[in-house]
Amino acid sequence: MPYSSEHKSQSRNRILASAVDLFCRYGFDQVSIGEVMKHAKMTHGAFYTHFKSKSLLYAQAIQHAAKHSLWNKEKPSVLTLTALKQLISAYLSLPHVTQKQASCPLAFLATDVAHRDEVVRNSYAKVFQNLAQSIAVELKNWGVKNAESLSQQILTSMIGTVSIARSLGDETSQQLLLDNAKNNLFSLLSGLSNKPVDG
Repeated sequence: MPYSSEHKSQSRNRILASAVDLFCRYGFDQVSIGEVMKHAKMTHGAFYTHFKSKSLLYAQAIQHAAKHSLWNKEKPSVLTLTALKQLISAYLSLPHVTQKQASCPLAFLATDVAHRDEVVRNSYAKVFQNLAQSIAVELKNWGVKNAESLSQQILTSMIGTVSIARSLGDETSQQLLLDNAKNNLFSLLSGLSNKPVDG
């Protein structure tokens, strides 16, 4: 009896969620298809029903992780300055660095992606550009003239800080780095108004 489309979709999402967790923790080279499937509690053979290769799984896992990241899950429909600061605080936190909450692929896969094929790099670039654009749109609504530049500055600071924090050896050093980055971003945002401009 063939599986329903809903069952196939659920299975695919289980594989993607498993891949995101493992790739974000260990990187592409250190994770096998077999390990992804075992982590998803599925048979190895079922992999090729959903994906043609490990590389394509990686590219799609980046998109999946972005959809379920802290930023997308917590972002309100109308982003106020207070809400933006709350998102930055949650992103620049130890629970995020230690993967106790949804991992942002932009930070957790930044160095790993640079060594991958074009499909994977394009997937990463798309996630980065979409997020940068979404922040820029909100900043424009507040009347910020250099919205695109400021958006990239905010985003690269967040991504870079989390990426580096993951490599530090102790939580004290990690927390200090996170706090410094957060304070710098808050200082950068301190002169902004979150009141949308007319028209």
